[in-house]
Amino acid sequence: MTRARFAVVRTLLAPATLLVLLYAGQASALVIEARVLRGFDRQPVAGQSVTLHVVRGSEEMPGATRTTGADGSVRFQNLPDGNNLEYYVATEYKSAFYTEGPLRPGPDGKWSQDLTVFDVGKEIDKVQVSNHHIIVERKDDGLHVNEIMIIENSAPTAYLGIGANHAENAGMRLGLPTSIKSFQAGMGADDGSLVAQGREMMSLRPIPPGQHPLSFSYSVPLSGRMDLSHRLYFPTGTFVVMIDDPRLKLVSKSLTYANSREQGGKKYEMYTGSNLGIGDEVEIRVMGASWWSNPAIYPWLAIPFVVAGILVFARRMSTRAPKPAGTGMGASAAVGTAAGGPGSVRAPKSPSTNGDDLAAAYAYLIAALDHGREKGEISKESHALLRGNLKRRLEVIVSD
Repeated sequence: MTRARFAVVRTLLAPATLLVLLYAGQASALVIEARVLRGFDRQPVAGQSVTLHVVRGSEEMPGATRTTGADGSVRFQNLPDGNNLEYYVATEYKSAFYTEGPLRPGPDGKWSQDLTVFDVGKEIDKVQVSNHHIIVERKDDGLHVNEIMIIENSAPTAYLGIGANHAENAGMRLGLPTSIKSFQAGMGADDGSLVAQGREMMSLRPIPPGQHPLSFSYSVPLSGRMDLSHRLYFPTGTFVVMIDDPRLKLVSKSLTYANSREQGGKKYEMYTGSNLGIGDEVEIRVMGASWWSNPAIYPWLAIPFVVAGILVFARRMSTRAPKPAGTGMGASAAVGTAAGGPGSVRAPKSPSTNGDDLAAAYAYLIAALDHGREKGEISKESHALLRGNLKRRLEVIVSD
């Protein structure tokens, strides 16, 4: 079974690593033999690097690397036993990562393990997602989302297709929600090969034959309506969304409510769908979080007050026109100030650039608002509301 903690290991350690020195005091020693075989006909692969990973709990200890001989085999010996140590073997063949473990040595302290690798093809019709689970947990800083997928490839070759914008090849591909933060690769991937770009998540590694788990996580800022919609690039048998807060309601045309479920000591509201096709957009809109739940919106609440202050200031400045020459307190001025009388003298308004200043201020606020939306600091709905208001005011200023 593939483990996430081994996918992050990219640097191979020196073959001369002596594990027995690191774990002195162990009473017995183990021997692990591994073979690298290619395809279903299991042809030996010579000259292939194989890495031994040693794990104690969640900590990875120093391991070792060997190169396969003509029969495709390597041998790791004098390995310490006990002390909660686990052993895994891994290799990378044509950009596909393969790993097996934890290995369970027999009574004689020996263990043999085969690593079957495959050539790369493009048989997309042989790849499907049998299960796709999304677990949503509400936290103070937003929604924390964990996704777990079971990918199946029935072809004799590892699948490698086209990535986003046809710029690079990709194995697994999935359309993610907008405005995600803190994306992290999990089981079956690593941060270097599993990447999120805009609304696209893709793995730069091929999908090997057989069944493989893939997981990743991210967060989404809280707002009144959070869009977690996904676009599918492979057929999906079962799609499940689980939400830990019963106050949050999921709105979707693709999924239906399937009651509550206990998992890990917590209660989740569950929504399910099935038999989804390539290109389907799975609508997932989470409602129920207050518009005030997102602290990132607070700075934008001040915008109407700033705008009002600018308008008041501009109005006052525009009414402070300079008096024209000869309009002192003399007789002609007295005649000119007769209320509405003929020949009344009115002070002309001086030209002002306040309109230009206001237009520039509104344009700056709109640009700042768009930048906040791009960074995910404001929801799509709040952005549209505030931007529309600012744009209407800007249009009035420009027309005047």
